[in-house]
This record gives sequence, C-alpha cells and structure tokens, in this order.
Amino acid sequence: MLLVLTLVFGLFKLVSGQWQVIGPDKHVKASVGEDAIFSCFISPETSAEAMEVRFFRNEFSAVVHLYSDGKDHYDMQMPTYRGRTELLKDYIVDGRVSLRMEDITPSDAGLYGCSFSSQTYYQEATWELQVSALGSTPLVSVMGYVDGEIQLCCQSSGWFPQPTVKWKGPQGHDLSSDSKVNANKQGLFDVKTYLLVQEKTRNLSCSIQNVDQNLKVESKIWIGETFFQPSPWRSPTILLGLLCFGLCVCIIGLMIFFFKYRRKLQADLNWRKQQAQDEWRDARKHPVELTLDPGTAESHLHISDLRTVTYLDVPQYVTNLWMRFSNMAVVASQGFSEGKHYWEVDVGQNVGWCLGVCLDNVERAMQNVTLSPINGYWVFGKNTQQQYFSLNPDTINLFPRIPPTHVGIFLDYEGGTISFFNINDQSLIYTLTHQFAGLLRPFIHYSPGLEGNQTSIVICPVSCGSGKEGHLQKVPTSPDTDNRKPSSQVASDHTLPLQE
Repeated sequence: MLLVLTLVFGLFKLVSGQWQVIGPDKHVKASVGEDAIFSCFISPETSAEAMEVRFFRNEFSAVVHLYSDGKDHYDMQMPTYRGRTELLKDYIVDGRVSLRMEDITPSDAGLYGCSFSSQTYYQEATWELQVSALGSTPLVSVMGYVDGEIQLCCQSSGWFPQPTVKWKGPQGHDLSSDSKVNANKQGLFDVKTYLLVQEKTRNLSCSIQNVDQNLKVESKIWIGETFFQPSPWRSPTILLGLLCFGLCVCIIGLMIFFFKYRRKLQADLNWRKQQAQDEWRDARKHPVELTLDPGTAESHLHISDLRTVTYLDVPQYVTNLWMRFSNMAVVASQGFSEGKHYWEVDVGQNVGWCLGVCLDNVERAMQNVTLSPINGYWVFGKNTQQQYFSLNPDTINLFPRIPPTHVGIFLDYEGGTISFFNINDQSLIYTLTHQFAGLLRPFIHYSPGLEGNQTSIVICPVSCGSGKEGHLQKVPTSPDTDNRKPSSQVASDHTLPLQE
C-alpha cells in the first residue's frame, strides 16, 4: 500500500510540473588561488533551457551568475565576480548546470545558493563555501639572550582562516608563549610567536594549525648545551642569528613580491582574455556569405558546393585561365573595397594552410611567392612543421594557446586591419594593420602533407557558431574576371615556398 501511495505522489508531482533543486554538499571546501565548481540539478530531470538559472550569495538579489532567455547576463553580477565565473551548460537540457568560480579569495567564503525558475514554479538549494589556505613552513630563528635564556621566534605567513600557534617541549607538552596574528591585504593571516628557552630545555617544536580544515605544519629545533655556556663565540653566534633573521625577512619579502606579481599577471591575462572575446563578438556582428571561385583554383584543388576545398593527389583537367592560381590557392567570388566583413573557415587537422585576403590583381601564375603584404597578401597560417605564423612583411612566429581548427577572419577595410580569431577558445590570435587600396578577395592556400593526412577546408556559415549575431551580408560577386586584363605586378625576388 505504501509503494502505491509513493508512486501516485510521484506521478502527481510530475504531472503538476513540480520538481526539486539539488545542490552541492552543505559544505564545499576550496583553497585560495584555486577554482571552485558548484553543481546544481533538477530532480526529476527537466530541461532548464527556457528557465532562469541564478547563483547568488547570501540572498537572492546578490547575483553571482545569472542565465535567462537562453543567455548569460554578466551585467547583473556583483562587481567582485565579474570575469571570474563561467556557467557550464553542456547538460542543461537534462536540468544540470555547474558554475566555475575562478581564483578563490578569502572574501569568497560564505553562504551560496542556486535557483531554477520556470513560469509556474521556483526552487532553490543552498550551501556554504569554506575557504582555506595552508601557510608557509614555520621559520624558527634565534633572537638573542634575555636574562640567561634564549629567545626564539617562530613565524609563518599565508594562512586562512586564522590558525592556532603552539610551542611544544621534549615530552610534547604545550609551552606558554607570546603570539601575534596580523591580516595582510589579501585577507590572509601572518603569525609570529616568541618563546624564552631555559637551560634544561633541548628539543622543541613550533606547530601552526588550521583547526577548521585540519591543516598543520611543524618545525623542530634542537638546542645544545653550548648555547647556555659563556663562549667567545657568543657574539658571533648572535650576529649570525640576526643575519639569518634578516635573510629570512628578505626571503619572505621576495615571496610576497612574487605572489603579488603573479596575481597582477593573472589579472592582466583575464582582462586580455575578456577583451579578445569582446572583440570577437563585435566582429561577428558583420557576417558575410562567401563562395569560392572554381575558376581561380589550382588543378589539384577540387571545389565542391562552392564552400569546400579538397586536395586531389592527381590533378584534374582545367582550363589554364590567367586568373587561375598555380600555387595551391583559391579565392572567393566576392571582393571587398570598403566596409567591415567577418567570415569563418574550418581547417580541421590539416598539416598546412594559409587564410586571409589578397589583392585581386596579384600575380597568380607564380608557383613560389612570399605571402606578405609586400606582394599583396595578408594571411595567417600553419606550415607542415606544425608552426603557426604570419608575415608583416617578415615571418612572425605565433603560439596560440589552443591549436585552432576553426578560424574567424575580420576585415575592417577603412580601419586598416585584418584580425584572426581562434574560435576554439574565442581568443584573438593576431592582427595585421595596413592602409588597404584596391579590391581584396578572401584567400585560401592549401599545403598538403603526407598522403592521407589532409582533409577538406570549409567556409562555414557564421550562424553555425555560438551566440546571436548580426544579419548576414550578401556581398555580390565581382564581374566576370575573364574580361579583365592580367596584372603586370612583378613578384619580389625574396620568395618562400608555400609547401614547407
């Protein structure tokens, strides 16, 4: 009978559209400087794509991260969390989301919650974030003599929350001491404790413990009888102790300096990352629809659906028009002489390629030519040695954080820039600057590697990426190039084989 009632109650909840929000454990632990992940989900499984998902601090209005209407709302965040959170939505259709909070600080400790809101129902879950930091190993130093006793100092830095400090004697019993605890600008605690040692004391230990997180570090010291006997070495020993203390102070100062420097570098890196993402989103507001011109493709390059380039081991029969490239290249039917234009190209795992723009009147019959602005090319590419590069006009080696397989290209004709974005991590790879003059065409160059290692290169619709973008520009194709005369431009004497 109880089983039947349970099934009926569960069915009633499912039909009525009610569900339960389950969050992390009541206590989530994280270390200073590391990342924390909070996972929340709906039970039973219910899609949350159309819901409002909110992570908050202490109260509902204190927004840590907000998702609604199918997108993240960063403008609603509290300032302290901006640029530090990312909502992982891979399983949002199952009602599961996770929030990654980067670079945990002591001030992040406290009560958090997550909520799911539909048009008819609302539920939330709460938990406590406990932050800790394990300080440095205690440094024990000799301060000098006080009334026939030796004064010892034990110090450590970088603790959170406030730790307890203890001196212990040879039998492990606690010794009374004078301790000081100070909080630095980062909210971490520095501790220092002093102890007077009598002649009968030999083995000592200084331990510092974070009781809440069960973290403990300890240093031991052994004091010989010679410390308590008058000796001509007494003054040098004291001097040596003072020198050691000064050296320790210098080391601690350097550690604090490098810690602050590292934090500054990380903040600068986060700012650059956010700036690159903003530039990419602005660029995607100017999408353009491109098609490839088969009449310009080299005989080994097969053009299908006017968007896909495939390398053929056996060249196909083509008409040798003057506008056809002889160096494994092809250009788009569209050309640009003004405005802003953005397009994306999927290069996959190909071993060698170049993407960008070139002047419409470049010399196309030359097999070896340097793809530099001097010769009318503005490109980014990868050679067969797996090295990424650009030319401006000399070769510039580039080192993307993640190898790009999907590249975004943004041309600002009047602004005189062409930028290349790594769609894999939404980062800016490189920007070339030039005062453009003349018609520019999107350009693709293919550098095949070993047989069987090459795949197709595809011009992707911008709408296949993430996010809502601007209206797609339909750029008319240029007039029939057969009616134009060949260019009289002469290539540079300094050439670079394209198939490296």
